[in-house]
Amino acid sequence: MSSNKQSMMVTLGIIIISTVSLIMSIHSSYTYLATKNTMIEEMKQSSNITVSSLRKNVSNLIEAYAVNEYDHLVYNEMEPKNIFAIVVEDYKMGKILGRGAYTSGKIRDDDGTLIDFNAKSDKQRQQLETCYYSNKYEITAASGEKLGSISIFISDNEMNEKLNNIIAEALINTAAISLLLILSLFIAIHFFILKPISDIIDVISNSDKDGIPIELFPEYDSQEIFALSSTMNTMITSIRASKIALLEQHNKLREQKNALQYQATHDALTGLANRILFTERLEHLIDKSKDNNTQMALLFVDLDHFKEINDSLGHEAGDKVLRIVTQRLNTTIHNKEALARFGGDEFTVIVEGKEQVEEAPLLADKILKILSEPIIVEHHELYVGCSIGVSLFPDNGDTAQDLLKYADAAMYAAKNEGRNNIRYYSSEMTARALERVVMDTSLRTALKNEEFIVYYQPQINGKTNTLVGMEALVRWQSPSIGLVSPAAFIPIAESTGLIVELDRFVMKSAMTQMAQWYKEGLNPGILAMNLTIKQLQQKDFIDYFKNLITETGCKVECLELEVTEDQIMTNPDEAIDILKQLSATGVKIAVDDFGTGYSSLSYLKKLPINKLKIDQSFISGLPNNEEDAAIAKAIVALAQSLNLEIIAEGVETLEQKEFLVQNGCENIQGYLYSKPIPADKMKEVFLIINES
Repeated sequence: MSSNKQSMMVTLGIIIISTVSLIMSIHSSYTYLATKNTMIEEMKQSSNITVSSLRKNVSNLIEAYAVNEYDHLVYNEMEPKNIFAIVVEDYKMGKILGRGAYTSGKIRDDDGTLIDFNAKSDKQRQQLETCYYSNKYEITAASGEKLGSISIFISDNEMNEKLNNIIAEALINTAAISLLLILSLFIAIHFFILKPISDIIDVISNSDKDGIPIELFPEYDSQEIFALSSTMNTMITSIRASKIALLEQHNKLREQKNALQYQATHDALTGLANRILFTERLEHLIDKSKDNNTQMALLFVDLDHFKEINDSLGHEAGDKVLRIVTQRLNTTIHNKEALARFGGDEFTVIVEGKEQVEEAPLLADKILKILSEPIIVEHHELYVGCSIGVSLFPDNGDTAQDLLKYADAAMYAAKNEGRNNIRYYSSEMTARALERVVMDTSLRTALKNEEFIVYYQPQINGKTNTLVGMEALVRWQSPSIGLVSPAAFIPIAESTGLIVELDRFVMKSAMTQMAQWYKEGLNPGILAMNLTIKQLQQKDFIDYFKNLITETGCKVECLELEVTEDQIMTNPDEAIDILKQLSATGVKIAVDDFGTGYSSLSYLKKLPINKLKIDQSFISGLPNNEEDAAIAKAIVALAQSLNLEIIAEGVETLEQKEFLVQNGCENIQGYLYSKPIPADKMKEVFLIINES
């Protein structure tokens, strides 16, 4: 493994070499000193032996004044020995010669050759002074007389030569042993320490992004390395397990976070973006459109009869309807991020880009068409439909709040104009929305203060001009506003649920009045009362209606309940069940606004109805409008084929009446005969008719 830092091999090599060198140096020094001391001792012993040998012989020779003899004897003693010089001082001969002592002896010259000692030679004296070892021994006679002395001088040349040889030999041996020892240590360290450590370092170096080794450490025969690698493998395994556990926990936390984020921004039922996410997207696209100077449209889609489905079939069925609606919208809208469930039965769609905005009407028409098709839920064929409001950026507003507010206002305008259509926002809609809020509050107050009254519109046999009945219509007599048109408050009452209470007020008031007229001997005919499907879906309605008949004393055979065709077709199966229960009480049932609700003939023949009421939209063009004429004739023919009574509403001209009578519709209701009038005016009509 290469590194800018100092290798462990180099460090260990320095330590090993230094250690071995130190040990061998100490060993060599010890050997040197020991050898030197031994040689010194040997020199001393040799000196003592030589002196011991010379003393006896020299003492005899001195006494015999045999100078040449002991000189020869000295020569013989020095020849084989490592002695530099032997000097003999002869006191006897000195006396003879008139000196303190006669000095003689032998000394080695520079070549090591023995020569006579000259006491007067300065060189020889200096050589003697530098000798490594010297000793002086006294020579005495047997009588104790001092005869002279023998001085032995030993040079260290031979010792130095031997010591140098020893040092050289020690150095060679030290170097050889050191090399062998160092090599052995390096091999041992390499295979038993450095290689395992290097392998461990390689394993550590080959780690993942978190620093955890990818492979485990190899195991070795060395007990210490084995223990180290086993411990580290255990740590790696533990760390890996902890990492896996942490990753799993992290993934779970991330999944939980994503799930919570998804739940916070998506509708649980449909999987669409919810209001929060939609608003964020809308704000982002507004900013994008501002930067790119492009257009954008917002479609606000509200299902027309969803609440009736919830009230009649329950929320589970309502949820299924919403899922089916979502599937249909997804197939119609290509950009899935543009679609959101804004809340309840409300959906929003964003259309961005100039070309797409220009095609927004086509998209809205597709949505209307696909949601107008029947929805099958739990064997019920349901007709929902929708109303769509459209606001434009930047024409109508440049904030998400404004675009939503204006699209919502346009959607309510579409509902108020008959539902199942599209309306683009205009400034007048904001004023109407404000009026709607005020109207809602005022409507609740009016119900509490009993400000509503019942008006009646006569129903006349156009052939005989006789009274056949009347329709009860509610009017609001506001103390501050005056008489308020039903068109202004009925849609609000329906959307807020107040229509149930309002319907029951009309029923009780009209049935009480009807019973009173019969008691007075008048013949008002049939009393027709409008009921919303919401009223019919009330669980207590059948019992309430039966009790109301008993309470008011009104004859059930004089009563007729009108239900609009489009409300029946919202959930025809449920409508059939409810209307059958009503029919069983003896009351007559009429289908109001017939021709506008896309009735199925298969359902129409199953309905327990007694009368069809032609909607006034098909009457206004009579007799000149060919389409209206054809539709009116077809409805009359249908009623006759099903043995149903027929009546036309909204008849205002004599020509309309004559056309209807001539084509089989004799019963007429409309301004041609009378506007809706209060009860006292209606009584006058009875009296006039009775007199005629």
